[in-house]
Amino acid sequence: MKFPCPAPATSFPAILGLCLGVSSLAASDWPHWLGPDGSNRTTDPAFQADLAKYKPAWEAKIGKGFSSVIVAGGKAFVLGHDEKTGETVFCLDAATGKELWKHTYPAELLPRMHPGGPNASATVVGDRVLTLSKDGQLFCLNVKDGTKLWEAKLPAVMGIEVPQWGFGCSPVVSGQAVFVSAGKVAALDLATGQTLWVTKDAIPAAYATPVPFKRNGVSYVAAMNGKGLSVLSAKDGAELAHRPMTAQFNLLATSPVVLDQGGRIFMSGNASSELLAFDGKALTPVWTGKDIRNALNESIVVGDTIYGIDGRQGTPARLVAVNLADGKLRWAKDNFGYGTTIGVGDALLALTETGELVAAKMKPDGYQETGRMQILGKTCWTTPTVANGRIYARNDQGALVCLSAN
Repeated sequence: MKFPCPAPATSFPAILGLCLGVSSLAASDWPHWLGPDGSNRTTDPAFQADLAKYKPAWEAKIGKGFSSVIVAGGKAFVLGHDEKTGETVFCLDAATGKELWKHTYPAELLPRMHPGGPNASATVVGDRVLTLSKDGQLFCLNVKDGTKLWEAKLPAVMGIEVPQWGFGCSPVVSGQAVFVSAGKVAALDLATGQTLWVTKDAIPAAYATPVPFKRNGVSYVAAMNGKGLSVLSAKDGAELAHRPMTAQFNLLATSPVVLDQGGRIFMSGNASSELLAFDGKALTPVWTGKDIRNALNESIVVGDTIYGIDGRQGTPARLVAVNLADGKLRWAKDNFGYGTTIGVGDALLALTETGELVAAKMKPDGYQETGRMQILGKTCWTTPTVANGRIYARNDQGALVCLSAN
């Protein structure tokens, strides 16, 4: 898939291009965390930047949690917890919200400093959907009917305790490997669930999704942990480079952004952000700054600009545009709260913490809003999804809404 200019600087068409069965996906699907090509951006000709054109198409109750809506092949996948005994993976008709199947299992709620419930989003690969529970149950299910193909219990696989805020990464597929992280990083076989490798060092957990990438024909995995960023060999998990990063509560929860065919990597936490150069052996800082600090929310890199939410819970948070070359602020818009952002073509789509959906032009020279509407209540910390002309969003209490301009 190609974006219209200005093109994103990311070199990670990686996940979708390397997955199995991608030909069955529609061009405007959002089949896994961070979208079709891993850039947190999609192109969708049916998307309307004027949000006044959208109306609710359907709503659903899916249980507590922070799993985003994943859309592939006409189906929408999302996870939630019933607040009593377990989690459910829901498979819904993406157009109508009709329940097609569900997979329910015992799982911990883990309501620590938030309502609890699953953090991870599903990953669709051909006829399979991969999901990860808050307490580390990794499932591979049949997309058609939810039949369990295999499961793996990550605390046992990785030799770790359940992290303080549960497992936070979404499963990532590259080739035949499924990558997951929680301080340690593990690779499992997509077909069988058998462990291929697990990193050895017991590092405090981070809550970000790992990013597979290639540089000069060599396969790597960029993974956050509680102490910073590690670049690993995708072949055996050996650590090749590490860059420390300090964050409040050791909470590093946003995925690194791999740029320029692996030559540069942007990482951000709740205290600072950095652009790093990677030469295949070492990570060298290009700049360190505080004009954009992603706490739980992913940014979008387009051309020479980074767009995202700067701030963390309990502090004033703002939508910002930052110069990629030096980390300097280009513009800022206040009152977005602890929100989330994605890119849709040349539009920036944000969901504020209080449930307002906001669209603006992706412009480095100033904020230009094109639409705003209240779509949810309670607390919204989950990234919205755009797929095939529809917008999907949820809050932490389990209210899910699908908007359509048709």
